[in-house]
Amino acid sequence: MNFIFLGPQASGKGTQAILLSKKLSTPHISTGDIFREAIKKGDELGKTLQSYIEAGNLVPDDLTNKTIEKRLRENDIKNGFILDGFPRTIDQAEFLDKIIQINKVIDIQISDKEAVHRISSRRSCACGKTYNLLYNPPKKENICDLCGAELFVRSDDKPESVKIRLETYHQKTKPLVDYYKEKNILITIDGERPIETIYEDIINKISK
Repeated sequence: MNFIFLGPQASGKGTQAILLSKKLSTPHISTGDIFREAIKKGDELGKTLQSYIEAGNLVPDDLTNKTIEKRLRENDIKNGFILDGFPRTIDQAEFLDKIIQINKVIDIQISDKEAVHRISSRRSCACGKTYNLLYNPPKKENICDLCGAELFVRSDDKPESVKIRLETYHQKTKPLVDYYKEKNILITIDGERPIETIYEDIINKISK
């Protein structure tokens, strides 16, 4: 089966997508991971992506569509896949419908207040390790466990950037809920509960 995970930033959709990916032995395809890898390379594509992300804006549809279409041509998706972070607009959803069938869409819901609280608690290290003060804080305050460097808050994790991203989500991504509800493939999940409870709820609902 082919799944999509929807939800605002910090809703936990990435965590749940990974858990489901392991259970079903199907690839977890995260546009965020694909974009971050491109940014790390520092090539022209990476610089273009970084400019959009740092401004709290969505990457343009044509650029995102090409990236996803290329990924969905790979052989490892033949038994199913889990999309995390795509589609984010109705246009992207319509593009996706033209190239592949989606069986279930899982919408993990949290409030804007909870999203800002979770994201502003993130801390990053230059070595690539990330932490969250709420769930997996470093052993020493503001110091990376792996390399001992001082942790920092990424520009797109600051409250002002988070609020812009949430506004963008509500304007462009939230309409997808109605889009997939009309197709009768939408599953709604309360994301403000323990990870294990949310996971059990997802498994129960996709099994029906």
